[in-house]
Amino acid sequence: MNDEVRWRRRAGLALGVYAVLEIGLTLADFAPDALRLALLVAVCVAGAGLLRDSLDHASTPWAPPPAPSIVPPGSDARLAAYVRLIESMQTARTPDGTLRDRLVRLSDQQLADELAGPPRRLSLDEIDDYLRRIEER
Repeated sequence: MNDEVRWRRRAGLALGVYAVLEIGLTLADFAPDALRLALLVAVCVAGAGLLRDSLDHASTPWAPPPAPSIVPPGSDARLAAYVRLIESMQTARTPDGTLRDRLVRLSDQQLADELAGPPRRLSLDEIDDYLRRIEER
């Protein structure tokens, strides 16, 4: 839409707002001054139009800076997730089956019988043994 059409619509809007305010204020027995009301409506519609025009093209011509990485460059996100899992298992008050389930899934169900039963706290040596057996297959 070009500028001329846009400003014509705004002028029509201003006339409509002026008419509604003039009739409404007259019926409410406020006796508005026609020139001041017209000036107020024109300034408000022009200001709103200019504001809308300036926000219409809100994209910046430059590329936004890349988001900083949470993980340091060169580190492995999956490894960090597994380390957090082991650390949380060791520091938890009660053991849960998250690490056990992850080990069973990594072993393609080969460790399912060995790790079956209620969740228990696994020692680092047990975890190392399970991981070594998973890698060797």
